[in-house]
Amino acid sequence: MERKVKYNYEFKLRCVEEVLKRHNSVKGTAKANSIAESNLTCWISRYNEFGIEGLLPRQKNKIDTADFAGRILKF
Repeated sequence: MERKVKYNYEFKLRCVEEVLKRHNSVKGTAKANSIAESNLTCWISRYNEFGIEGLLPRQKNKIDTADFAGRILKF
């Protein structure tokens, strides 16, 4: 079962770029896009640390392959 994604990648990237490249404020950008400032601040932090991959949805409860599980059990 996949996680439900509330904000898509393109939306997050557009909001982050408004702040970083267009030098808009976090507060103003969040208000204009009807999102919480804390969400936008988190997206900016992930973008700065991981690049555009930081804005992609994270996978929870990822199912590992049998090969990977076998290697882990050998330790």
